[in-house]
Amino acid sequence: MDRPALHLAVAACLLLAGCSVLGPDHTREERAVAALADAREAVNDTDTYRFDGDLRVVATADGETERVGIDMNGTVDAAERRMHSTAVRGGETYESYVIDGTAYQECGGPMGMDMWGVENVTADDWRMGTPAARQLALLESGSLFHNGTRTLDGREAVLLVGRPTTDALTKYQERRDRSLLGGPSVDDAEVRVWIDPETYRPLRSAVRFEVSRGGNTATARIEMTFADYGADLSVDVPAIPDEETWGAGCPG
Repeated sequence: MDRPALHLAVAACLLLAGCSVLGPDHTREERAVAALADAREAVNDTDTYRFDGDLRVVATADGETERVGIDMNGTVDAAERRMHSTAVRGGETYESYVIDGTAYQECGGPMGMDMWGVENVTADDWRMGTPAARQLALLESGSLFHNGTRTLDGREAVLLVGRPTTDALTKYQERRDRSLLGGPSVDDAEVRVWIDPETYRPLRSAVRFEVSRGGNTATARIEMTFADYGADLSVDVPAIPDEETWGAGCPG
């Protein structure tokens, strides 16, 4: 089955954290914008935290439906400019690291051959590449609303709800901005972020959107939780021999 919608949704979910914030102005409530600014500042002032997430994609192509689930977790040590994450799909576990300006990704699939893809990471602010900052960045464009307080896992949280622009979801920033798979249609996108009303740190985020290209469609949802802000955390990087690396990243 030809599965461009599935591949697109997975790619967008995993990479939309670096999306651009292009697009026209939309309704943005003043107190929502203020809360977002406080959250951005709180994340920038935090050196360490943990994150957990899961990605769910349902794609339909040529009358066939396929479902994909990916679980992920990781640790951020912004003071040392180090990040480690683990992704689990179909019982297979893959690790990745970002060490200062270099990203290491464990390659999977028949072409992986137990190798690591290595790529340079370019960013003016290293912290902006971390998961909590990435999710907040999605709220910088499009409509943004303050939906009051909610109870989240027994604690009070401020809920921000945004509808990012199409450009913000169909583009991501890698080494340069480029559209995913030739510019498919991204519809019905919504981003929700729950924020601690005292510390302004993000507690949870949920991103949902639909993509379509030709007759193929997919719905995707990625949820993340953030915890252990400021805890005594560190990222230990394994020794990766040069002969086990690909300088152009993983194939495929």
